[in-house]
Amino acid sequence: MEKTTLRCPALWMRPLAEQDIAPILKYASAPEIAANTFVPHPYPPAAAHEFVRKVADEWQSEQAYTFAIIEAQSGCFAGCMGIHLAREHKRAEVGYWIGLPYWGRGLATQALRLVIQFGFEQLGLNRIAAGHFADNPASGRVMQKANMRYEGTRRAYHYHRDSFKDSVWYAILREEYEKLQGLPHPPKHQGERSQRK
Repeated sequence: MEKTTLRCPALWMRPLAEQDIAPILKYASAPEIAANTFVPHPYPPAAAHEFVRKVADEWQSEQAYTFAIIEAQSGCFAGCMGIHLAREHKRAEVGYWIGLPYWGRGLATQALRLVIQFGFEQLGLNRIAAGHFADNPASGRVMQKANMRYEGTRRAYHYHRDSFKDSVWYAILREEYEKLQGLPHPPKHQGERSQRK
């Protein structure tokens, strides 16, 4: 897929680039980021270079699309968000983090809405999911505000920083997205009915 830019009034999102390595190092090194993600801590300088290279390869192979989140007001890097595909099932999972100086500004919610739109309208997905550690309810509020529905909690699902953590999951389906957008969508089992004719 060609490189894509997603936009809304609060921010824009573009593919990660080498220019993002310095702010990634700056923000990903925060203990608060490590507490809620699998970002390594302490964060070694080589990790940012490897991360940018890895997501470029994933974009090229169409396995995943990871975006830099750029705050519109300042034009500065604020975090990143990726959508990771299981194409054979027409579904994806989203992961993200926001740098501490940009917490509380609603950027994660706006970015997640853009990525959901991208997933349904440009990637042709049927389902988009995201999860968070149970002790990070703020991330769950982001998913709720992006119109994702709670699906369940996987107990002791992740081994993270020497302890087991519950993982809370949300998702949105294409038909739910289209209903929110006021878009028409075909009735369920349309293909099955046509085959019986």
